[in-house]
Amino acid sequence: MHHRHDLYTRWSAEIRRKGYFHAGQRIGVAVSGGPDSVLLLHLMHKLAGESGLALAAVHFNHRLRGAESDGDEALVRSLAETLHVDYLRAEGDVGRVARERRGNVEAVARELRYRYFFSLVDQGRLDLVATAHTANDQAETVLMRLLRGTGTRGLGGIYPLLEGKVVRPFLGLTRAEVMAEVAARALAYRVDSSNLNLRLQRNKVRAELLPMLAKDYNPEIFTLLNQLADRSRDDEACLERSARERAQPWRTREGKEERIPIRALTELPPALERRVLRQMLQAVRGAAPGLTHAHIESLRRFAAEAQSGKALPLPGGVTARKEFSWLVVGPAAGKSVTGDYYYSVVIPGELAVPELGSTFGFKILPRSDPGRAYNLSKLTGLDPQKLTGELVLRNWRAGDVFCPVGSRGVRKLKELFRERKIPEVLRKGWPVILSAGQIVWVRGFPAAGFAVATDQGQQVLVVEEQFTRPSPIAQEKLI
Repeated sequence: MHHRHDLYTRWSAEIRRKGYFHAGQRIGVAVSGGPDSVLLLHLMHKLAGESGLALAAVHFNHRLRGAESDGDEALVRSLAETLHVDYLRAEGDVGRVARERRGNVEAVARELRYRYFFSLVDQGRLDLVATAHTANDQAETVLMRLLRGTGTRGLGGIYPLLEGKVVRPFLGLTRAEVMAEVAARALAYRVDSSNLNLRLQRNKVRAELLPMLAKDYNPEIFTLLNQLADRSRDDEACLERSARERAQPWRTREGKEERIPIRALTELPPALERRVLRQMLQAVRGAAPGLTHAHIESLRRFAAEAQSGKALPLPGGVTARKEFSWLVVGPAAGKSVTGDYYYSVVIPGELAVPELGSTFGFKILPRSDPGRAYNLSKLTGLDPQKLTGELVLRNWRAGDVFCPVGSRGVRKLKELFRERKIPEVLRKGWPVILSAGQIVWVRGFPAAGFAVATDQGQQVLVVEEQFTRPSPIAQEKLI
């Protein structure tokens, strides 16, 4: 009894110190039926009583082992009834999905399981899902990633908190501690027969490689691999933040594309350059499965060496292009704007242009105001009194002419684009505004001379374009 009290006291004090849980939260405990997850449910049950948490046992039936899978589920259901906690379950035909995708069964099982966990949090049924990964799982993960090749991100291993949705409260405990506690409490659990299959790499690392390293090389191997993961996560967070901050003045968003001056990129240290490229790709395509170190290295080489006009295809329907002194990443060529668009403009007001992935704001300000309220270098001032007839926002069409303020005459927009080195792939969708059929505004150029706001006018019409960015996607691959 004394030993049991010791482990719970030590574990619960550590969990409280880390502040994972807060009174009133609904916590799901992922229970497979194995010893680690069965113990986690028992310890969380006691913690929930002391900390004011609502608990649910969560089980995902992978339908991989027939009657054995059903036996696992029956144990978890009866455990939830005994402890008087809610029981949430789902199932997936992992074998069928893996065959259809020609995928790795373990990876597909993990993906479907986590999709279920995330959905419970996203739907608001739970605040967090706790999984029972131990220090041994962490050591195995880090070692497996070393064996297949990895960087600092991979060495970070299993994250204690994943996307604010999944938490791993057992990472501070070894499997030996868990098994001793399970035995002391005489808890019933199931043995997963697939864990005995040494053809699976994780089982081989667990049963053969780690015991050999501990016996013949260093008995502290588990501790060392866990410490390496902790430090790697800290290093990675620092480098990610630094990459974001260093690139921030240079990175720009145009519709669905990310752009950066090549000089600004290649002057970064390689560690930051790699991360900036990865962040730009993630902003364009969301999560980055299938994106390897080799892809990032080929993109670095492309940025440094390729000639303007060249393109490099990347996984996930993304293409990188060199455009004069810029590196551009975006959806595969020609997909940035499809077809023509044409919208009536109401002033004041806002206008979303889905073809560009941006929203235009039209604001009328008193003459005295714009200098203080806005950075006018980014905006264009028009005189609303000089705008007659219907205002229209549309994409550039062949033959469009424009006379920006300060220009000595009417110019073809195509020529102005060429002088500005605006790439051809972007010209088709370039936004212009017409008043009574004449172009008064073009993105990135001064206003038309005849319509520009002067000191005599009482009011200024300001046109502002804001790009809608995709939400940042969490970095960690699902464990």
